Amino acid sequence: MPRTLAELWREADEAFVRGEYDLSLRRCIVVLQGAPGCFEARMRVGDALLKRDLPELASEVYKVTAWHFTKAGFPLLGITALKMLSAVEQGYADALEVLAGLYAAGSDRVAADAPRPRLPELERLELSAAGQNIDAVVPLQGMELCRLAASLAQDERGLAPYPEKLPPIPLFSELGEEDFAAVLADLRLRRFYPGGVILEEGRPGDSFFLLARGEVQVTKQVGGESLTLARLSDGAVFGEMALVSREPRAATVRALTQSDALELGREQLERRAGKLTGVARALLRFTRSRLLANVVALSPVLRSLPQEDRHALLDRFVSTGMKKGQVLVEEGQRGLGLFLVLRGDAEVKKREGDALVPVALLREGDVFGEISLLREQPTTATVIGGRDGELLFLSRGEFERLLAARPALRKVLEDISEERLRETRARLSETDVLGDDEIVLI
Repeated sequence: MPRTLAELWREADEAFVRGEYDLSLRRCIVVLQGAPGCFEARMRVGDALLKRDLPELASEVYKVTAWHFTKAGFPLLGITALKMLSAVEQGYADALEVLAGLYAAGSDRVAADAPRPRLPELERLELSAAGQNIDAVVPLQGMELCRLAASLAQDERGLAPYPEKLPPIPLFSELGEEDFAAVLADLRLRRFYPGGVILEEGRPGDSFFLLARGEVQVTKQVGGESLTLARLSDGAVFGEMALVSREPRAATVRALTQSDALELGREQLERRAGKLTGVARALLRFTRSRLLANVVALSPVLRSLPQEDRHALLDRFVSTGMKKGQVLVEEGQRGLGLFLVLRGDAEVKKREGDALVPVALLREGDVFGEISLLREQPTTATVIGGRDGELLFLSRGEFERLLAARPALRKVLEDISEERLRETRARLSETDVLGDDEIVLI
């Protein structure tokens, strides 16, 4: 028998997935009796009523749920309920306008420092003795059961009072009311079960997501291994980089729990290009911030530093564009400085007679140029932009000042250089392209 409301909720969810809608409703009723603020249980009641072909009851549940969670500081949950409502009936534009009025730019209700409210922690809530025997507590069947569940899911008693100030919605609270309402109308609700792949690394990307509820894992293939970049939860934005850059997805995102995500596609942005310029600008700002965060996670140089030193190091770099085919470092020249790939990739090539022979590919987070700086010798390879992107550059003078201020960084860079030396020697030995005495130093 379940001992906590969380265990009971999982039973309700599993019963719904199996198509046992009455069983799911019984368990949702007991969950809501113990935790009126449980969004999942209220939504599941609406979902089960829809499956029981009772759209009018389901509609009322979604309306109350959308209105309450919007005013309570959970706008993405409110939008999720509104999207389910839109599948049942038309004419919910008024609700979108109210939501836009509360959360769009210029609203006197939104405050960046407003505390984010919390949903009930079902794991901490134990079932009452009566709740252990669910069939005795909820003996009803058929329409009686459906009406009781709908009534409880619409009941606003026991809910927390509404806050005076509301937390902003990432990206969207930067938009005026008109843009905001247009975006909400175009959002598509996507629902994922644990293990479901939301985005796949290497696939084309034409949309981005806001995570309304649930938890997802972000992973990237690095050196043949899957590296976890982040675990994202309610309110997170992801997928925006491929949308802005038009490049393939740079990482895989997989649902760890049952998750609801709100998706906005490039098609919608382009169709409303005249109205949604604010979204595009907000996306570019957000993408830039996320790129820097990814570099911190991926770069062997930055990962090895104490957390407080990472962003201090990034602040010393200067951003510069990278074009496909652009020569970034030329073999035999004096090293200009240290480069870090922020976006795109670059090819490392070694001159053999009149030909340039590829020997390595540098991706987001990789550094180059450090060996010639550390060893004070000319570069022995050429680096060419592979895809349009962006680099972070640290001049030779800044590099020397940085090593003087942070001696530990020299050891990190030397270790990376030695590892690159070993990998290059092994790769050249396997391919037999170059001799063992012609090791690539950049």
